[in-house]
Amino acid sequence: MSQQAGVNVSRSDFVRKYSFDSPLQRLIMVRILMAGSMNGEGERVIDNQILAEFCCCTKQVMFKEIKALERAGFVQVRKIGAHDTGHKARLEPARGYTITPVQECA
Repeated sequence: MSQQAGVNVSRSDFVRKYSFDSPLQRLIMVRILMAGSMNGEGERVIDNQILAEFCCCTKQVMFKEIKALERAGFVQVRKIGAHDTGHKARLEPARGYTITPVQECA
């Protein structure tokens, strides 16, 4: 739970109820939320290609929307050079995402 102006806002409620600037921003936030437990706590490491395919957009468009979410304070992004997917011998580029609700969702 994140406390904003004395009101506790769960990360899942924030992702579901907040009025984002575009449907793609909500889709990105939903995918980030889906990458871990539904309480939304903690960082989620997601492969860049998997996120782009889920959002049905180019990486360029996806990164532009993620940057907008980051600037708005809705998500913190940590760049990870690569991580082992566990299914492939090669390493995949990824980023770590932490959802940071900033406003009350009513």
